Amino acid sequence: MIGRQKQASKKGSWRKSLRITSRSVLLMVSLLLVGGLYLAVNARLARLGREVLDLQIEKAELERQTAELQSRLAELTMPDRMIERARELGYRPAEMGDIQYVVVEGYVDPEPFVAPEPPDSSVEYAGSLSPAYTETLGDWIARVARPIGEGAR
Repeated sequence: MIGRQKQASKKGSWRKSLRITSRSVLLMVSLLLVGGLYLAVNARLARLGREVLDLQIEKAELERQTAELQSRLAELTMPDRMIERARELGYRPAEMGDIQYVVVEGYVDPEPFVAPEPPDSSVEYAGSLSPAYTETLGDWIARVARPIGEGAR
């Protein structure tokens, strides 16, 4: 009987060590998977962060170029410079003899622009009473209470 117990305990210890080993391996594999996912996500975030930085640098460069071109355009379209360039190209100011009017049949002049009247202080605000309401609460109470008071006399 003692031999059987030793034999059973040997079988049990082998199973126990196999169970512990398999659980340890399963835990390590799980940790490796979680670590791998963590590294993959962080690598992707780092790559996207770098792309964002590159795009911000590109945006700043494009804004600088836009400002430079706007400055150049403003310089080229200054009235004095435009007049000078027009003279270089042979243009001159128009004189009365140079102007010709063309009459177009069926053309109707547009209606002249009439500016709207500016708002004045007599205009009620949106929070005010509607023009349909002509009396206040105090006026209504006075009107309703008057016949009651008059009837008591």
